[in-house]
Amino acid sequence: MKKHTPLLFLYLLFLSACVASSVSSRPNSVTVTGANTLNYKTYAWFQDQPVAPIAYDEDYTGSLNNHIRQAVEEELQKNGFTKATNGTPDVLVAYDVSVSVPEEKDIANNYLKGFGYSYAYMSGYRYNYGNEQLPGYRAVDLYKSGTLIIDLVNPKTNELVWRGWTEGAISNFKAGYNSVRNEVEKVLEPLKKR
Repeated sequence: MKKHTPLLFLYLLFLSACVASSVSSRPNSVTVTGANTLNYKTYAWFQDQPVAPIAYDEDYTGSLNNHIRQAVEEELQKNGFTKATNGTPDVLVAYDVSVSVPEEKDIANNYLKGFGYSYAYMSGYRYNYGNEQLPGYRAVDLYKSGTLIIDLVNPKTNELVWRGWTEGAISNFKAGYNSVRNEVEKVLEPLKKR
């Protein structure tokens, strides 16, 4: 038995690594140099309503859009933000969930430059804001499928000032509200430290 103990240990170590890698990764965030999230007090959605027809592929549902939007609003309010009802808000909010690109839809002119195929695209949202100054910026379709991305955009310059994300957070596109809320809370966690 002693001869096989090291092999058994390595086997168990390998299995534990496989299990750990199947869980969504820790949340990440980046802020444009010079942007101070402490100054943000009010928010509005980048697009309050979809500007294009909603077209869900198989295994997708409109309830995910509703869950994400509700959870984002609740978390922002917990973090001291107020939803702007008139005038210009301090930031605009947008979200995406990266999805695997069906080959027949992997056409560059199907989506805006820098965004790619995403759940928000399927929900009819079409975001158009700059991102050149954001460190480590990458297009939505370059994230692992199921990655939840939440962006804060300066409404005066139309520039992306903060992005938070969790790789692989939304693995079930029919996820219930509690599951979605937990993932949104993780993504917006860095804003609590402001």
